Amino acid sequence: MTRARRCRRKIVGWDCNPPDPFPGYGGMVGLGQDAAQLANGDWLVLFHAGYWHISLATPYVVAEPTLRKWHERGFRDIDAPRGGRIMAVRSDDAGHNWSKPWTVYDGTWSDTPVGLTRLANGELLLFVNQQASWYGLSVAPPGHLPVNTRIGVMRSADDGNTWTEPAWLEMPCPFYQRAHAQAEVLPDGAILYPTYAADGAGTLHGAIHRSDDAGRSWRLLSRIERDDGQDLDEPSLTLLRDGRLMLLSRLDAAVWYSADDGYTWQLSHHAPFAPLKAHRTAVLADGTVVCWMTSNGVLRVSWSQDGGATWATDGDGLPLALDADFYGYPGGFLLGDESVLVVYYDAANQQQRTSIWMLRFRLNALRSKLEILPGADAGPVAETLPGTEELDADA
Repeated sequence: MTRARRCRRKIVGWDCNPPDPFPGYGGMVGLGQDAAQLANGDWLVLFHAGYWHISLATPYVVAEPTLRKWHERGFRDIDAPRGGRIMAVRSDDAGHNWSKPWTVYDGTWSDTPVGLTRLANGELLLFVNQQASWYGLSVAPPGHLPVNTRIGVMRSADDGNTWTEPAWLEMPCPFYQRAHAQAEVLPDGAILYPTYAADGAGTLHGAIHRSDDAGRSWRLLSRIERDDGQDLDEPSLTLLRDGRLMLLSRLDAAVWYSADDGYTWQLSHHAPFAPLKAHRTAVLADGTVVCWMTSNGVLRVSWSQDGGATWATDGDGLPLALDADFYGYPGGFLLGDESVLVVYYDAANQQQRTSIWMLRFRLNALRSKLEILPGADAGPVAETLPGTEELDADA
């Protein structure tokens, strides 16, 4: 991991380029973070800023057993009248320097970015997770947001300087709807976004939302339920070169396919990623699917040259460790040179004081090696990750 430590860079955190203090900020940044390259070439990183893993707006109502467990894991009492908020930093020199953080959205309840996508016309879509101030209960207390969590979509036509108010997506299930994914744009211009939702029994189901007007309005396209009764959690979408859509879900890395633009889905198999969390994908020019993720507790990466049927692994049958020091929960995007910029967080200090990092990697031309690339302040030569020199994509 020497190369990762040398090449990664901290871009914002409790002790590095921190946000200005605000009611509800306790030093926690990240968990929700994503990035995009703007039309002018700048890099934009959006992130959650608050005081813990869940930065509820105060006053909150939390079931006592849940609150007791939270306090054991670092939750603390703090005055946060609007909870956590969404903030951003920008770099106009490929990550050498970053702006001071500024606020993008601060709603009545706690807000987290869960996906950032740039469209072909340069507009940005920001997917927002809004967390109610109640937890561990079966129904909302009087005067609170009636659903536990909801997903909204914000748009920017000026490179992220100004944003519309969130347009809230239809709830496929009545309790909550959440997400951690980027949108996928189909050849006809339609935009799809995957979410997951909880029913009254607590089982998680997948859902696909579709927009036919560049993200201005949305409709619920399909619901996805598993026949085995297992959860369908944190789904992602990938448009494969053969025109099919692939969906990959947490925790068991179930792989689904759709041949009709997301209307219907078939469970195919499981990728060797479990336990999988917070994954993102990109498709290279030759059709190779690259997936970066949190798996087995650290930031990892894998790739597939056959549409997700088989995946590259290390000698232990796991995705390759990209940064074994950190939990990750990554966002990121594909650059023009087919390298991937990953933004992730370190979950340090019981998630009370954390930081957001960036790291860039790419696959070699033979798709047999993973290369970690120099950071903004590193030297000019990439280095192959130790132990991956002979790794084939179908290992």
